[in-house]
Amino acid sequence: MTSREKLLDGGGILPPPATPIIHATAAAFLDGPVRDALKCLASTGCAVVQLDEPLPARRFLAFGALLGEAMPEKDPAVLPYVEEEVILNLRREHATTADVSLQPFATNSLSLHTESSGRKAAEQPRYIVLMCVAPGHDPTASQTVLVPMAAVESRIGPQAAATLRVTRYRHSAEGPHLLRTVDGRPVFSFRDFLSQTLQWTHLGQDADDVNRAVLSLLAAMYGTSATGVHWARGMIVVIDNTFFFHGRTASPPAAAASAAPRHLKRLRIM
Repeated sequence: MTSREKLLDGGGILPPPATPIIHATAAAFLDGPVRDALKCLASTGCAVVQLDEPLPARRFLAFGALLGEAMPEKDPAVLPYVEEEVILNLRREHATTADVSLQPFATNSLSLHTESSGRKAAEQPRYIVLMCVAPGHDPTASQTVLVPMAAVESRIGPQAAATLRVTRYRHSAEGPHLLRTVDGRPVFSFRDFLSQTLQWTHLGQDADDVNRAVLSLLAAMYGTSATGVHWARGMIVVIDNTFFFHGRTASPPAAAASAAPRHLKRLRIM
């Protein structure tokens, strides 16, 4: 079993993110406790809030507005799951599938990635906001996985890091390099494309050096200590897209037939 398979498909239970859980009622959250969430987000790149019930759409959007501007969901494949143009309903409705467009709504694991990694840096979301409506029959299944970028950068070594700083996706001429520095921190724009070929371009680097650097990055992503969100109804998690790679562990096959399938709501915030 590869390190990727062990992390995402091995059925292990990951430790929760090392950030305090903020408890509040849905009715009172925006009137005070939200400030504690914003402080955690600023200091650790992640905020975890446990409410007594999920926020209604209007208040969920109001929370997102405190973070920035919500990005519209325009992909035709996901439009049936969109409300208010910007809220994506991640409902588990399909068994394991090879159809990439359906995988967020299936029992598949999702490989580690940064959100919208092929877009220009200014067009990538800064925050991913997830809210649990229903955790599914097994809250430890389908954990949202977080891997800190700083730890990954420290594992790949200076030579690989230097190579990634002059390498970008070939199809994204105006996109950021795979590794850059933001506010003194290492920030990656990268997706593990699994069996798909990664088409890259670079400035003056030997092709073998680039391939080795990318392989080093993948090994570090799956070899670095990961944490996992164990979802509960009313839980909100905010992920800073410049602090963490994120992904998802697989659900057991029986979860697809659960009477109460997993359901998260997502906002992407610029």
